[in-house]
Amino acid sequence: MKKKIRWGILGPGKIARDFAADFKAVDNAVLHAVASSDPQRAHAFAQEYDIPKVYNSYEALYQAEDVDIIYIATPHVFHKEQSIKALQSGKAVLCEKPITTNLGDCQEVTKVAQETGQYLMEGMWTYLLPAFQKAQQWVDEGHIGEVIHLKSEFGFHVPFEPNGRMYNPELGGGALLDLGVYNIAMAWWFFRRDPDLIEAKQLLAPSGVDQDLLMTFHYGKATASLHTSFLCKLPNYTYIIGEKGYIALPDVWNVREAFLYQGESLVEHFQDQRTTFGYNYEIEAVSQELLEGRKESSVMPQAFSLKLQTYMDEVRRVAKNY
Repeated sequence: MKKKIRWGILGPGKIARDFAADFKAVDNAVLHAVASSDPQRAHAFAQEYDIPKVYNSYEALYQAEDVDIIYIATPHVFHKEQSIKALQSGKAVLCEKPITTNLGDCQEVTKVAQETGQYLMEGMWTYLLPAFQKAQQWVDEGHIGEVIHLKSEFGFHVPFEPNGRMYNPELGGGALLDLGVYNIAMAWWFFRRDPDLIEAKQLLAPSGVDQDLLMTFHYGKATASLHTSFLCKLPNYTYIIGEKGYIALPDVWNVREAFLYQGESLVEHFQDQRTTFGYNYEIEAVSQELLEGRKESSVMPQAFSLKLQTYMDEVRRVAKNY
């Protein structure tokens, strides 16, 4: 029989539900275990997704001999500790974005991965989606010429709830960490170099976290204009704009289609036709790399995570309130 990577989920919340559902479309991995701080919740999750093993504590999942990799889907502030414990227990780790809440913590986690020799990847699943890959192909083939501007928006109306995860600073709240990491990931992917200057303006919620954030990354003659918000639903498009045309990616975090324009004309439209949420591409890619004995992702290596954390730290440092 073909060897399959055995996955365990740590934290059966909303995003973990979509992740679990997509195992049906993967043939090199199985969802084998789940763990929660609430055993009743873990058992209900396991029953819903036909998961054979339930662990009533995170520690039990770290020590499970029948699990190859742990998917960490808890709030951001717990990612560092949980990733380190999993790595030190001999487990590979796929940790939801953002992998940590600051650069220093990210450096600690990646250092542990290097010391233990375990696989570690931040779950930037967007990079693996077919429509996103198609956009990169169009750029590589020169269809839009040199990229000189990128515009990326990601925002939803999130009613203010001071104790909820989105607005609570103790739980890593704020639009930057929750949504803005995607905008910054777009800028990093398509420019693949450090900006010369980062500027930012933010509106703070009563709890002190950012609820609306405008960022400009300057790359010589090129710029990235980024906007993330809890105040309102934004158009949520990313545009990669070149000297000869542009690419439009709607709902970029889970993008399903891509549009290539040259001048005023739409010259190509790609649609992936998937029936999944899209996590299957990430699950399959990570599982294949584990089967091949790789220690980090070829698409989202640890160096990329360190870059995103560097830029988010700088955004917080320079952001002016409005």
